[in-house]
Amino acid sequence: MFTVALFLLATASPQAIKDSVILPDQYKAYRQGSHNSDPKSNNDSKRLNPGKSLTLLEADGPGMVTHFWITIADSEYGWPRLLRLQVYYDGAKSPSVDVPLGDFFATGHGREKDVNSLMVRNTSQGRAKNSYWQMPYLKHIKVTLNNEGERPAAMTYWQVDYRKYKSLPKDVLYFHALYRQELPAISGRNYQLLSTKGRGKYVGTVLNVITNEDQWFGEGDEYFYVDGEKEASLSGTGTEDFFSDAWGLQEQQSMYTGTTAAGGFTMGDRVSAYKWQIPDPIPFEKSLVAEIEHAGWTNKPDGSVHGSFDERPDDFSSVAFWYQTPFRTDLPALPVGRARLPFGNATVIDTETLLPRVKTDQGSAEVQKGVFWEQNIIFFQAKAQGASITIPFDVLEAARYEVMPTLISSYDYGTYTAELDGKPVGGSMNLYATDVLMPQGYPLGRFDLSKGEHTLKFTCKGKSGQSAGNYFGIHQLVLSKTSTAFPPIRN
Repeated sequence: MFTVALFLLATASPQAIKDSVILPDQYKAYRQGSHNSDPKSNNDSKRLNPGKSLTLLEADGPGMVTHFWITIADSEYGWPRLLRLQVYYDGAKSPSVDVPLGDFFATGHGREKDVNSLMVRNTSQGRAKNSYWQMPYLKHIKVTLNNEGERPAAMTYWQVDYRKYKSLPKDVLYFHALYRQELPAISGRNYQLLSTKGRGKYVGTVLNVITNEDQWFGEGDEYFYVDGEKEASLSGTGTEDFFSDAWGLQEQQSMYTGTTAAGGFTMGDRVSAYKWQIPDPIPFEKSLVAEIEHAGWTNKPDGSVHGSFDERPDDFSSVAFWYQTPFRTDLPALPVGRARLPFGNATVIDTETLLPRVKTDQGSAEVQKGVFWEQNIIFFQAKAQGASITIPFDVLEAARYEVMPTLISSYDYGTYTAELDGKPVGGSMNLYATDVLMPQGYPLGRFDLSKGEHTLKFTCKGKSGQSAGNYFGIHQLVLSKTSTAFPPIRN
């Protein structure tokens, strides 16, 4: 039986890996990408408009994708969740890989983050995304990227490296990836990572969680049911244990496991973790079902501990990675567009539109255009510690919202605190960075907001010793209706 090369290389000696590169082989190397055919042009990107798609690769087989690199300039909130990556094999009309772009590259919640692992490596603040998943195919492959957002991806650059073989075994295992979400996880049953039929190997998981109540969320165990088992042949001891960590999930990364967003103890925390089962793939001959419990510590209404292993209504999303034959063309349909954003919704306010209503104290505010290609920001030049900027915004419907500004970091930015309608919210935000960074979300908490005008005030508390100034920049304000109005009452 043909086994995908990555499984061999994962356990090979350094000499064997070297030989696999320098010795003759029965393939020819190719690349497709956004390269401009005009040698005098440096315009090597493509614009991806809303509702449109780009074909990143289309090639006849037998062949195998070995490396996929992509970088995108996009100004829309949560765009890595709004762009949808799909892979079609051998002329099929339905994809066998169907996943938001960011989650495919091991980063959830519509964010960009650096990742340093064997199968995925993201650099430049997560903007340069690399995948080393090998994707063999017998007859044909087509890779597409679809924009399910409301704004264009202004510049999309990509390169896909692949091989064309003289032949591949007919029983080759095809690469698959599937995104799922439950916002929140459904009461009374485990969260399902994957259910599939065929013969193959399970090789990876990305799990994302937003906690909908205080206390540690991750006491849930994973279960893998192989070939129709009633009792799982593989089961775990806790969520952080599944990702090879302990006593909570710490922000760290390695070849096979890592956590790109840690936390999970306070309501509103965002967690993102990956696990590549390359040394220990899970084989199956007929079927595989993979699940994980959504259980952990909970509180009573008075704040005291209720239990250490209660079912919790946290928001779960995930990607399962596996190889199988025959390849699947019946993957469950994904939620579309903004339904994939945290909490399944978002009202996004471009703060530049609010400038005429902004008030400042000991400083001045202006709109800076094109800070990140098509992104505009309100830039506040604070003159000293204690300077403040007050930004009014309108709520169209009374509800409980998570309030999250997306803020810039830079070499001359200060440290700020926030007030919502005159009350302190969130914590101290040190916006210093060695370079100008893309806007990052700072969740301030969840609040019952009435219909009408509200205000966010940001006050300069000084600056770090390295910073050259006290400046402040805000791109957008994101209001998301939370998936649960309040934590459940447990007596």
